[in-house]
Amino acid sequence: MRKFGSLLFGAALAVLNQAVWAQKDSPAVGHWQGKVHIPNRELEIGVDLARNSKGVWIGSMSVVGASAQDVPLSTIAVKDLSVRFAADLPERASFDGRLSADAGKLSGTASNAAGEAPFELTRSGQANVKVPPASTALPKEFEGAWDGAIDAGGRVVRVTLKLSPAADGSAAATLIAVDQGNMTIPVTTVTIQGKQLELEARAISGSYRGTLGTGGEIAGEWRQGPARLPLTFQRAAPEKK
Repeated sequence: MRKFGSLLFGAALAVLNQAVWAQKDSPAVGHWQGKVHIPNRELEIGVDLARNSKGVWIGSMSVVGASAQDVPLSTIAVKDLSVRFAADLPERASFDGRLSADAGKLSGTASNAAGEAPFELTRSGQANVKVPPASTALPKEFEGAWDGAIDAGGRVVRVTLKLSPAADGSAAATLIAVDQGNMTIPVTTVTIQGKQLELEARAISGSYRGTLGTGGEIAGEWRQGPARLPLTFQRAAPEKK
């Protein structure tokens, strides 16, 4: 009976610990759905906010009806009823909001290079943060700038890929749409295994898979939606000083 009693007490203690943790958790945790009220139109978004096992804030965001899906949030800051975060959609957008007294709504101001607009989100469930896989290490043979072009139905779109090591040695990358005002598109995850390169860009729901050849080029395929387009990168010419 003592053993049963000890087990019962242990189970009760575990439930109590879970309850205490839940009470301590921030009311910002959850899935939030709502709109950014841009002049002449509304942008519907979904935001997931949570804390990982180490208590660090994590989050992801999607724009309904757009290519930006499960984009990781950055610079998340939660204090009392104040909630702030940013996302690259692909242009960087910052959100500065405040929870309602009952923690059922999150509203505030969204801003990017074009200006500001009010937003309002409503809690609609539990958080389901889509954390991207970690990038692998960056070999020297891939490091640097690469130029390529995509033939999209007779329209040539020039693309530059920049690969550089992050502080921890993992690969970091950006894509630059040259013919779209040099718009920078962040790469969510870089995976390099041997001569194989894979890129995932959640801001535009795009991905690339290529192979480094003996001639120094990376030949592969760009995927975005139903499109499957060949894309070969060549070493970019050194920038003139």
